[in-house]
Amino acid sequence: MFTRVRGVHIAVKDVEEATKEYGEKFGFKASKSGPQPQLGIKNAIFPLGDTIVELIEPLEAGEGPVAKFLDTRGEGIYMFALEVDNIDSAVRELQAKGVRLLNADPESRSKGTPVFIHPQSTHGALIELNEKYK
Repeated sequence: MFTRVRGVHIAVKDVEEATKEYGEKFGFKASKSGPQPQLGIKNAIFPLGDTIVELIEPLEAGEGPVAKFLDTRGEGIYMFALEVDNIDSAVRELQAKGVRLLNADPESRSKGTPVFIHPQSTHGALIELNEKYK
């Protein structure tokens, strides 16, 4: 079902500062960065082989799920994304196994909302499902 790790998303308090540190300490170069209003975040994306590392900061302090994560857990891995060959098949298979999913309903998916595996089904990790690019 899963074909690869598509990305690792790290919640940070200051994306510009963290981007500078990742560049200085690890040689990472952001391929894309800036506000993403539709997601409520500012981000910086670092390509790493066939995956990405993405730093994310809430667009508005105290607003949204990333802000809540920072308030309760502090900076760190917010989620990771796994690639699947077929999102419909993956959703059916996971639901049949009793895995709790977020946004798996047809209406959310038709709007392009990502499907997530709820942290209660993964010992605390939020996992986004991405269909393999065709």
